[in-house]
Amino acid sequence: MKKTALSLLFGALALGLIPSGSASAQNAILAEMYGRGVHSYYSGLNDEASEYLSMAIDNGIQDPRAYYFRGLVAYSEGRMEEAEADWQTGADLEASGRVNHAIGRSLARFQGAGRIKLEEIRQRARLSALATAMERSKQRYGELGATEPGAAEPGAVAPPTAAAPAITPPPIPPDTENPFADDLAEGQPNVAADDALEGAMTDPFADEAAPNAPAAPAANDPFGGGAADPFGGGGGPDPFGGGAGDADPFGGGSEDPFGGN
Repeated sequence: MKKTALSLLFGALALGLIPSGSASAQNAILAEMYGRGVHSYYSGLNDEASEYLSMAIDNGIQDPRAYYFRGLVAYSEGRMEEAEADWQTGADLEASGRVNHAIGRSLARFQGAGRIKLEEIRQRARLSALATAMERSKQRYGELGATEPGAAEPGAVAPPTAAAPAITPPPIPPDTENPFADDLAEGQPNVAADDALEGAMTDPFADEAAPNAPAAPAANDPFGGGAADPFGGGGGPDPFGGGAGDADPFGGGSEDPFGGN
């Protein structure tokens, strides 16, 4: 009874009797048919499972598991070409990234050589989709580069680039303005001496003449030779002189307190 009702629903869906805007209703019917097909497969009802799964596929289900399980039904019956064809279609749909289901968990009960073959098909489909996406990205990048301002057309020859102008050195100044013209006249610098400190220790006052005579003493010089020199031999009483009229406390005359008399 349930199978007949679902068949009628799918028939109405195929005839367009269900409004196309009712996407949720359509998806619900497709999901119901897929679920019943999986249940029939695990129950050993291959014909019924294949019928449910085929109805879901024919009405546009985008779940790759529907193809995988219909391939499992064919594999269990020894129809390898049909099984691999369904597995390849499901793998391409999965690699497109339009659906996101727990596919590995759904296939957990399917093991052995058949599972290894299915996984090989899935891996090839993923690698192929990745290579296609990279190629499209390259093409897109090339198209964007070609449309940029100033970008050269494919195969166009680039125009020759103009040579850079030669650099002209500044003019050499005349000799009258060159303070080193004499040193560079012979092409080599004129070195006056190799010793940079030559003559540095010469007495700068060596060439000056020494004085011929001492300067004349001043008139009021107490040590000069004029006027009253307390130490001279001229006039005036000399306390240390030997004159007779001088009282010498240490002389031999008069009363000498230390004398012998």
